[in-house]
Amino acid sequence: MPTFKPEYLQELTVKLFVCSGAPESEARIVAEALVRADSMGMSSHGVLRVIQYIKDAQKRAIVPGAELLVESLSPTVSLIDAQWNFGQVAAMRAVELALATAEIYGMGSAMVRRCRHVGRLGAYTETAARAGFAALASCSTAGEGHWVAPFGGRQGRLGTNPISFAAPTSGDPVLLDFSTASLPEGRVRLFHDTGRVLPAGTLVDEDGQPSLDPADLYAVDGSPAGAITPFGGEQGYKSYGLGLMAAILSSLLGVPAWREEGIESNANTMWLLVIDIGQLMDLGRFTGELDELLGYVASAEPSAGGDGVLIPGQREYAALRRSEKDGIVVEEGVWRQLSALAEELGVEL
Repeated sequence: MPTFKPEYLQELTVKLFVCSGAPESEARIVAEALVRADSMGMSSHGVLRVIQYIKDAQKRAIVPGAELLVESLSPTVSLIDAQWNFGQVAAMRAVELALATAEIYGMGSAMVRRCRHVGRLGAYTETAARAGFAALASCSTAGEGHWVAPFGGRQGRLGTNPISFAAPTSGDPVLLDFSTASLPEGRVRLFHDTGRVLPAGTLVDEDGQPSLDPADLYAVDGSPAGAITPFGGEQGYKSYGLGLMAAILSSLLGVPAWREEGIESNANTMWLLVIDIGQLMDLGRFTGELDELLGYVASAEPSAGGDGVLIPGQREYAALRRSEKDGIVVEEGVWRQLSALAEELGVEL
């Protein structure tokens, strides 16, 4: 499969977005987010999405350059109406506002409405953690993005509803970032576009029967579609509960947006909370204590046949460093689509 330096993919992505009408500053924010996701091994949120985003921009479901409207709901809470700009542009603005508020009040929160896909949720908590803050975020979707069946059901009623938490250490942050579904929709899309079958237990078809065919998620000619399952198998009620919590925090607080229709039904909604650790305790002491806690947790002997304990985010940061050294592998099917898109837009590869 083709392999590229991150810098090459980033500059190509910027050019593709600019040729689709995006201001270069916004194109760069989105390109950096997508390529970093690929670099960290999360290809479902990587350059695969360029194709989706540009199609959305061509039909004005994404409006590059749209002004972000910011409303203060309280001294510590901001609401951002993205007016259908890129989700990453709106979400990074949310981080900036929440950090600025937390520096004054100790805590800051921001919510995002009316944008498409915000991308890798961990990008925003990680940014806060690298600035010395703890952060918690959740994301959901309005009506059309309800791919996930609640535990005990077979029809989509929730988004894949990721949750992310990050905290600073003396090195890379602790970084949790996981979908509350058995896999994100973007991964189903990747398997679909590359002709692969899904892992067992991750999808049911329209009749509620287990399916390995990613095409069973997507409706054809108005027919009913299948659904992604919550993760956890027989204990999927736990992830279903987490997914419901994510929907409440990101889609109900401030401006309810969980059942919108028309173009609004395509919206991503996001909630972010950041905590200024330095106003609760000395930041150096916090990171030192956290380093010791992580060392203690990781010191547990490996399980039978296992490789030992990983700290949340450790695998992704290892992948990031490999990508920086060896390049990013892009699925052949994805690269063919990107190449065709570049030819269509007049961007030289």
